[in-house]
Amino acid sequence: MSGFVAVPAVLPPVRLVCLAHAGGSAMLYRRWAQRLPRGVQVVLLELPGHGSRCRLPAHTEWLALIDMLLDEVTDQLDDDVPFAVFGHSMGALVGFELIHALRARHGLEPVWFGASASVAPSRRNRETHWLNCTHEAMVARLRELGGTPAALLDDRDFIDFVLPVLRADFHLCGTYAPLATCGDATVREPLACPVGVFTGCDDRATACAEDVAAWRDETRGTCTLHRFEGGHFYLDGTPDSVMACVATSLAGALAQPTAAEPAAPKPATPKPAATKGEAWTH
Repeated sequence: MSGFVAVPAVLPPVRLVCLAHAGGSAMLYRRWAQRLPRGVQVVLLELPGHGSRCRLPAHTEWLALIDMLLDEVTDQLDDDVPFAVFGHSMGALVGFELIHALRARHGLEPVWFGASASVAPSRRNRETHWLNCTHEAMVARLRELGGTPAALLDDRDFIDFVLPVLRADFHLCGTYAPLATCGDATVREPLACPVGVFTGCDDRATACAEDVAAWRDETRGTCTLHRFEGGHFYLDGTPDSVMACVATSLAGALAQPTAAEPAAPKPATPKPAATKGEAWTH
């Protein structure tokens, strides 16, 4: 982002629901509560088969996963405290569908959504081979994404141990389609909240600027792109910059009126992606 933006030390109470990447766990966000301003309550949602819930089978069907998470997160939300959602990679898709389900079934809207390391839902490629792919194909994909030490990728016992969860998660990502949580999924209303899109400058998964920019079509609010040094797992390498961006984004969202009027129609031609250190809005 260009220019100096003061990072608030304290924010009004807000719950930030966080979701991790494919094969990852909520421990990705273990230090966020200490790094973010006072007032931000970090809510870690752990998927079955991951982290502390590793003994449970991982989900391979979107509807079942969202139904389960919907019950869990609803119990952790409070009518008197606004909430926001941040998801990394697969977590961005899960968070996006969870927001739509919360709105459709409970009339709940977040004040902000952070979509990290993911192209827009409408720009995803369909891949149906992950449940039955070879060991070598899975390792090749993990090497491409980065974030996994080479020694672990070369350890067949380790890969075989994590393979069931990786297969399930990659299958979810590859077969993703917007869910029909209420009526016809092809015509459901865009989100009302501002959306922050977070990417790593060297991430091949988000290298296509138009695929990233298409997130703006998913909201009536503002949509802002933030780029950071690093690849698909840039969160590990730039925690201070990311925390500052999340904090200022939440502060801006909380300062907005709670019942904003729909934004003016968006231009048909997508704007170019931001250069490093800048951001676009619509």
